[in-house]
Amino acid sequence: MFGLRHLYFSLAKLPINWLVRIKAIPEQPKESLNIDLEKPVYYVMRTRATSSFIMLEQQCKKLGLPEPKYINSTQDDIPNGAVFFIQHKQIFGRRPSTIKKYFDRLQALLKQHEHNQDHPQILPVSIYWGRNPGREKSLLRLLLTDTESATPLRKLLILLFQGRNSFMRFGKPLKLNLLDQHSNLEHKARKITRTLRVYFHRQWIAAMGPLVANRKQVITSLLANDTVIESIKREQKKKNISYEKARKNALKYADEIAANYSYKTIRFMSSILSWVWNKMYGGIKVFNAERVRELANDHEIVYVPCHRSHIDYLLLSYVLYYEGLMTPHIAAGINLNFWPIGGILRRAGAFFIRRSFSGNRLYTAVFNAYFHHLMDKGIPVEFFPEGGRSRTGRLLQPKTGMMGMMVQNFMKGCRKPIMIVPVYIGYERMMEGKSYIKEMQGGKKKKESMGQLLKVRNQLKQRYGKVYVNFAEPINLEQWLDSNVDDWKASNPDERPTWLSEKVLALGEQCMTHINQSAIVNSVNLTSLVLLSTQRRTLGKRELINQIEWYISLLKSTPNCGDMYISNDNAASVVEEAKSLGAVQEFNNPLGNLCQISEQAAVLLTYYRNNIMHLIAIPALIASCFRQRLSLQRAELIANCKAVYPLLKRELFIKYSDEELSNVINHYIQEFGNNKLLTISEDEILRPNINSDEYSQLILLADTLKETLERYGITLTLLATHAGQSAISRSQLENQSQKLAQRISALYNIYAPESFDKSLFQQIVGTLRRNKFIENGSDGDLIIHGSIPDLQHLIMSMLSHSTQESMLKTARWAIARWREGSA
Repeated sequence: MFGLRHLYFSLAKLPINWLVRIKAIPEQPKESLNIDLEKPVYYVMRTRATSSFIMLEQQCKKLGLPEPKYINSTQDDIPNGAVFFIQHKQIFGRRPSTIKKYFDRLQALLKQHEHNQDHPQILPVSIYWGRNPGREKSLLRLLLTDTESATPLRKLLILLFQGRNSFMRFGKPLKLNLLDQHSNLEHKARKITRTLRVYFHRQWIAAMGPLVANRKQVITSLLANDTVIESIKREQKKKNISYEKARKNALKYADEIAANYSYKTIRFMSSILSWVWNKMYGGIKVFNAERVRELANDHEIVYVPCHRSHIDYLLLSYVLYYEGLMTPHIAAGINLNFWPIGGILRRAGAFFIRRSFSGNRLYTAVFNAYFHHLMDKGIPVEFFPEGGRSRTGRLLQPKTGMMGMMVQNFMKGCRKPIMIVPVYIGYERMMEGKSYIKEMQGGKKKKESMGQLLKVRNQLKQRYGKVYVNFAEPINLEQWLDSNVDDWKASNPDERPTWLSEKVLALGEQCMTHINQSAIVNSVNLTSLVLLSTQRRTLGKRELINQIEWYISLLKSTPNCGDMYISNDNAASVVEEAKSLGAVQEFNNPLGNLCQISEQAAVLLTYYRNNIMHLIAIPALIASCFRQRLSLQRAELIANCKAVYPLLKRELFIKYSDEELSNVINHYIQEFGNNKLLTISEDEILRPNINSDEYSQLILLADTLKETLERYGITLTLLATHAGQSAISRSQLENQSQKLAQRISALYNIYAPESFDKSLFQQIVGTLRRNKFIENGSDGDLIIHGSIPDLQHLIMSMLSHSTQESMLKTARWAIARWREGSA
């Protein structure tokens, strides 16, 4: 009997080895799932099949897991690595008695470990032969889509067409010691079997998604939506047109918006993108994917990634696909709907959205109905809360449109609870680098077109380092609403609640904060952070390595650092990596080699520096307090940092609350003391000797925040000048701040285009208003409170004398010109 089985398996392995290429998820299940190999491990698969067992055997050998073993009915003990199955094939398959055998052996396993303390682990294993969920009302899906219950003929077809696109998912181990110890063995076995059946079903849905609906049927159902019908009638009355013409407008909007999801396109794109990534990038590093796999079982997932490159659209879907999860439907800007990209993206799950709804209530109603359709069907959705790509490397302030729609659609009711998953995407180098430099220097953004697409082939000849994708801490929407909105369930879901705008903005800001908590620190942004803080973007190589070591130490000590990762914690290796990517140049010098960022590269490298500016902002703020002070009392130091922190918190999306800040500052003070950058004498904090290396390190750290503090100083100087003398409106303040910053940047050779980014000045003014430093007057002019000069004086004291002098001199000149112009 053993000889026949061995021969059968040997013959079966030949076509499987030839036809099948399978990927394990997660790639290192021992570490990711905390599988303890010192304790017995037993495997459970959904359906008994020779091909499934062979693939399990191969993967376990590769991954260092216990060897899978078929269970012999005559064995007294169940061996480590035994494989159980919980269902039988329905057609031309095995008899139900086969599964009863496994149920009986499961009881035997429970009895075997009833009084043992070794806590055996039952490891569920799912195999997906392909990833096609199939279309609704399609006969073809019965033959070619994924199933472990296939008859031999169907399985052969599946292996032929899907064998090289297969995945094996190892689930979190089920521990027998967690079962009710007072139940009998049969009851425990039934409970395990029921739990695993539900588990396998949910895993299938998470990986495949629901059946794909016919696009025409989706569009027809949108036009039958009650809210859309009401909007059509309103359009008819408002424009004095026939109902049919108004309905055609709605049909045009629905056709413009709706995706046309195609599994063939997904497979084709996955192959193309695998080639592109290998050609351009040195690897895609993914963090915390297991977190999302667990959530996808019983939640509607809404991905909210940061937006830095057009590649983001493709990258996140690619990563999710190869992590065994359904690719999301993506809200894409209408600017990408050009031939041929628009059609490809639409079939890959993109649905298109206009930049502005411009009061178009019919378009709004159709889009809202489509968005609710996706969420109600359990289709994962992705949108970019920033609304557009960041040109500065900082996260942009979140737009509230899509976020508000998500909240309102959730209030209308969805089949599953919504889990928002913020996603950090970081690049060591970006394809759009040169175009971003032009745009940051005032150039006009080029419209996406086929011509631009053809230029991409030139990008394929270059190397762009690694890409990092980190799934941040999720936000349960219902729990967030319970904590932040009083009695939200009493709101009418068909009407816009009065609290929506304010609370959705707060939710968006929390999403951005979670993204920043999950930043990946790489060699390019770390070296840029140091060298761009020096006067001539140049530093001795030894000094550069020492400063990077100090920053890495600070980052590792960050309180409650969340999901932040450092890609390389060896400072010397960080510098070499940055050199290999062209971010840093090294020059020989008799007194020691020098590292430099060229003038041409400096503007772009501010982008990468800004990716992690928020991680070092509080230590840099502490260091800035000692620029002009020999010593500070601890209480005064904390008070100074707290006064400036609200501006930093909102601009850089730093996670610490005002209540947490004192402890965080005290933590960093201790770190500074441990590294001799500050001396702690009871409640007095002293800076190092001005001639020491420690002082140079302290001021270099302070200089990372110099341009940010200058920006605050510009706005506060204008406010302090106008206080009690002349009126100024909010728009005037923002415009004058931007123009003054542009002049200072040009005069004093500042290589940071975001220094005069108008949106950042709008942010500063908004934060000052939120914190009651200024108010909107009834006549449109700002009411400036007396605390503004104090805050301005504090921030100016954190800048060098030369910086203060140049800023005040330019400000006086500009204000005089503006007053002459108004006179």
